[in-house]
Amino acid sequence: MICTIATNGSEFAAGILNENEEPVISIKAALRNNIWKLFTMGYDEFYSNTEMGVPLWAGAVATALRLFNPIKFHAVIPYEEQTTSWPELQRDMYYSVHEKSETAIMLHTHFEADCYIHTDEYMIDSSDALLYFGKADDDSHILKYARENGVKIFIFNEDNLEIQ
Repeated sequence: MICTIATNGSEFAAGILNENEEPVISIKAALRNNIWKLFTMGYDEFYSNTEMGVPLWAGAVATALRLFNPIKFHAVIPYEEQTTSWPELQRDMYYSVHEKSETAIMLHTHFEADCYIHTDEYMIDSSDALLYFGKADDDSHILKYARENGVKIFIFNEDNLEIQ
């Protein structure tokens, strides 16, 4: 089974956070635990757009777990120049994750206003579940699209780090 991993971006609500401090440490640990829990439930393929934050961290977790488990990770790239303005540390992580991914699928060569919507829909159209960092009542496109398409949704956030 396939699970897409996405976020509402709230992991950066206070600005860009140091990845070696709270709350990022707890979010990354929860992400690892939740991906492992999903794997034990039969989800053995994961998709994300590898955007900074939860999607990129998910790629790092899934590719690390892949070393000893039959997990596949697919990076779905919204557009070719996604990392142009990123800090070097995150850009290096992005390329490392892509190198270790089962596949890297590029949907657009240049930024377009709807490239992230296309990416969300591509991932959900291929998925059985969505692991979403945010709130159940978020107004994000990927969450609404997953609901409309009957995809199982698992939600976690800073207040409730573990999926049920």
